[in-house]
Amino acid sequence: MDLLKKSLEILEKVNAKDIAVFDFKETSPYYDYFVVGTVNDRAGQAAIGYFGDDLRNEIKHIEGKGNAGWVLIDLGDIVVHLFKEDDRRFYGFDQRFMEFRK
Repeated sequence: MDLLKKSLEILEKVNAKDIAVFDFKETSPYYDYFVVGTVNDRAGQAAIGYFGDDLRNEIKHIEGKGNAGWVLIDLGDIVVHLFKEDDRRFYGFDQRFMEFRK
């Protein structure tokens, strides 16, 4: 199954909100996509579990276990960023990525 599609299915399973996919295939030698979603603490931890169960062999690294407000799941070509709502607003990821892609 396509890694991006599976990642999005996992985020839908944990009820992530405002899921955005940023395509960096043409601009980054390190990754193809950033996937950003808004979750609460419980959903963020559930996502780590589901990614571990479903994509164990694809995971390169995970940051933000616990109640960090920001979880990063590195799948190599795809980097998943899960934020609590306030943290997503604070870091302004969506705006920064839109500006970067211009």
